[in-house]
Amino acid sequence: MGMEYLNNANDIRDSFMKHFVLPWDDYKNIHNELIAKRNIRREWYDRAYMWEKMTADCIDASFEDALDYLRKRTGMVLCITEYGKSESFPGAESQDIIAKADPRYLAERIEYEWYESYRLAEQNKYIADSLPKDLYVFDKSMRWCVVFTHETDDLDAEEEGDVMKAAQSRYCLICMESDNSNCGSHL
Repeated sequence: MGMEYLNNANDIRDSFMKHFVLPWDDYKNIHNELIAKRNIRREWYDRAYMWEKMTADCIDASFEDALDYLRKRTGMVLCITEYGKSESFPGAESQDIIAKADPRYLAERIEYEWYESYRLAEQNKYIADSLPKDLYVFDKSMRWCVVFTHETDDLDAEEEGDVMKAAQSRYCLICMESDNSNCGSHL
């Protein structure tokens, strides 16, 4: 099975936000020192990516670890994109779409498209109808989430033009829900 788009995007997105994204007041309380140090304002928060405001037990993960984690999931997974950002799912008429997919299929597609997009960029080409670069994958239980971002961690590889090494350093998060534990943003 490939991907199937679902119509109840608002309900699922709202639930995802409640489980994994800190509201502004909670973000301020948890990150008050960082906010003061960097002079972060509400305007930043409103424009920030969801992965910059994640809550739960979140760990930075390598691209390979995030893919392996996703491949080990059983049952169907759900995925959403950033709301209000420019990317949406291939062929989707609306940006506020939820997709359902087999986790192994989705992991293979994410991996292929990410590496292929870097390879093609060297030739000034791109993949038509590719997945959004910021992708949030979870199941109905919302006890876990894997985040694939558009960022890379290896700035040296990017500056040196080693695009495939940079691609390997895609910044990802693996989040496990818990009652009173929060992880900060990756600023």
